Amino acid sequence: MRALILGLGLALAGCRGATRWETEPKPATAVRGMVVCEHDLATQVGVDVLERGGNAVDAAVATALALAVVLPEAGNLGGGGFAIVATRDGEARALDFRETAPSGASLDAYLAPDGSALAERALRGALSVGVPGSPAGLWELERELGSKRFSFAELAAPAIALASRGFPVDARLADELAEPKLRAALVADPEAAETFYPGGRALEEGDVLRQPALARTLERLASSGPDGFYRGEVAERLVARLSRETPASTLSLSDLEGYRAKWREPLIGWFRGYELVTMPPPSSGGLILLQTLGVLDGFPLDTRRAEVLAEERAAPSADRDPNGLDDRAVHWWIEALRRAFAERAAHVGDPDFVDVPLDRLVGAEWTARARVSIGENAAPTIESLLPAPPEGTQTTHLSVVDALGNAVSLTTTLNSGWGSRLSSDGVLLNNQLDDFALPGVANQFGLVGSAANALQPGKRPLSTMTPTIVRQSDRSVVLVIGGPGGPRIVSSVLGVLLRILVLGQTLDDAVRAPRLHQQWRPPTTDFEAGWSPRLLDGLERRGHAVRRDVEPWGSVQVIQIDRAGEPHGVSDPRRPGGVRATRREP
Repeated sequence: MRALILGLGLALAGCRGATRWETEPKPATAVRGMVVCEHDLATQVGVDVLERGGNAVDAAVATALALAVVLPEAGNLGGGGFAIVATRDGEARALDFRETAPSGASLDAYLAPDGSALAERALRGALSVGVPGSPAGLWELERELGSKRFSFAELAAPAIALASRGFPVDARLADELAEPKLRAALVADPEAAETFYPGGRALEEGDVLRQPALARTLERLASSGPDGFYRGEVAERLVARLSRETPASTLSLSDLEGYRAKWREPLIGWFRGYELVTMPPPSSGGLILLQTLGVLDGFPLDTRRAEVLAEERAAPSADRDPNGLDDRAVHWWIEALRRAFAERAAHVGDPDFVDVPLDRLVGAEWTARARVSIGENAAPTIESLLPAPPEGTQTTHLSVVDALGNAVSLTTTLNSGWGSRLSSDGVLLNNQLDDFALPGVANQFGLVGSAANALQPGKRPLSTMTPTIVRQSDRSVVLVIGGPGGPRIVSSVLGVLLRILVLGQTLDDAVRAPRLHQQWRPPTTDFEAGWSPRLLDGLERRGHAVRRDVEPWGSVQVIQIDRAGEPHGVSDPRRPGGVRATRREP
């Protein structure tokens, strides 16, 4: 499949020092397989598949199905997502299994008589639910790129066992279930109440969570494929469940029967000699990533870092960033993100419904204009640099590599935690319609949009999921990365990549390092605790609105392959997770 190649500026590449990967040759494949995700039980499922001869796609599918059981707030069958696959022969593939708006969806259902938006309807309850994409997407991914050593039923078997036999509740899940607002919502759903609050008591750490209804749904999917979910009794009960909740519910049997996952052309860009393979619209994450890196590649990041480190050697200071970052470099970083998010709001939506000007948004002219527009001070009022078109947090990620040279970066979501907070046949349902742009209202993540991301029947809402694979020029895989976090997904992935590729930090340090997030609207930039006070003070003098010590966010799941072909994985310490590699050959 031909990839959509978007070149990023490399004008100042000669002004910097080479990274360690450019000076050390790399093998074409990893010597061992590895799985990294947000739950250790799911990680083990994926590694078991690799050790039994499966490829990265087999392991990714088995891991994703297991996450649907052990990570109920985010791992899902009732949601959707995206997958980027890099195969051992150098091919790059992108699968879109994002949810779609029901055929009966109408903007009128989300507006009051005075025309104001009823945003809560898109956030909770039956009117928030889009047509789930995960069952079709995982089936299609395995059908197209699996090793054929396993049937889909064999890959689903561990998830079915975890659902039927149960597994111990961990501290994170116990804390979530004890939260009063979530408890009130889930107890109101009879099926969820029976599963998570048996006898009216929230499951506690160490209790066994059994999900027999979910096990039966997984069995139907395993034995009948997508028809086991999108047709027949499971589909009928799902539609009936939503109709009981809201008689005006618009999701129909025909919507379920008509759902299809879509193969799309991946976005491919370049940064510092590395090829980035990432997701195109209706995910905006890959586009924002490439735009931001393209703008930053024209700034003297290495020169500025060398100057800061020299200043530190001459006059050591405890409040200076130890990696050579200062307010000027971070100012460039923030302003590049701000411009990319401004373009997202103005121009990006489902490419099956709107013309997304990808070539222009990551073309040399836009990149140059965006870079030149960045002065010495903050520009919170910046708007899209292209003409306006005629009149858009609960996610999980897994990264997999195998010893054959294949890699998968896969992100799935229910949208916010526990989605719509409705369930059917053990499947928690998404609240993805909140990701469409309602007039005059930001969504739950503070994102605004235009007509490009307006609600339409059959349309896929815009996303910021950013599954990405980084390769060398010979197409050998260097990094497999992604994570959850709403719009903060792309800023989290970007930050880790910049710290590795520009600052030369280790994988573990790059993931642990404090993060920043800027999304154009609101103009404030959020900073986790741990940033240099001197740096933040300098940003405020440049006119940046800074929120300090924001609660940590995101959960980047990343694998790096070193020069010896050994995979190294990090599951973000901000949340529990698992990293497992296949055993070494004797």
